[in-house]
Amino acid sequence: MHTCIEMVGGSRQEEGFVNERRVIARDVSIEGAHELFVAGIGFTAEAGEVTMVGVDPGVGQVALALAVGGRVDLLTGSITIGGSTDRSHLQLRTRLVDVADVTSPEDSLPLRAVVAEELALAERPASRKDVAAHLAERHLTDLADRRWESLPPGLRTTLLLELGSWHPQVRVVVLAGPDRHGGDPSAWFDAARALADGGLTVIVLCAPATAAALHTRIPDGETA
Repeated sequence: MHTCIEMVGGSRQEEGFVNERRVIARDVSIEGAHELFVAGIGFTAEAGEVTMVGVDPGVGQVALALAVGGRVDLLTGSITIGGSTDRSHLQLRTRLVDVADVTSPEDSLPLRAVVAEELALAERPASRKDVAAHLAERHLTDLADRRWESLPPGLRTTLLLELGSWHPQVRVVVLAGPDRHGGDPSAWFDAARALADGGLTVIVLCAPATAAALHTRIPDGETA
């Protein structure tokens, strides 16, 4: 199932900059072993905005995230970033955040290990000292040894969004299924908006009901 798209405005950029980061999905279908994972999905995601895409939880969200990131073949349709359909370009420009069983951290890892992995993926220094400094700056030192699964959902997703956006080549951040962890969606929603305000294109794949509920939080005057 696929619902309408909600656009949450962030900072507006010059047209050339926007075009470089614009994601357009047209009639996207992805074939599964026995049935389509997703069928006929289309949306446009702009730089400086958060685009909410309502997709049923599970393999559909994972498949669509992988498609936007250029990691799977499409049965029908196309996905472009900055006008290019080249899969190597999509892979270079996207960061897939918290995709279940793909980029999501292992539940048993301590927070410090997750941060170290994410810093390394972002091509940032990831020594023990660097991790400690990162946690201290966010007042999280006391949580360094806590298992990832025991941390508040909003905190986990906020950290992953921030770290995922740091790779120097990333222009598009795709967050998959943040609502599957439960809790108040405000934390990850606000974190996604913060990334968009910095000029990134942010796509959130979530349950249709979550997308509809968050639509009510869009301030008057912004695009929906």
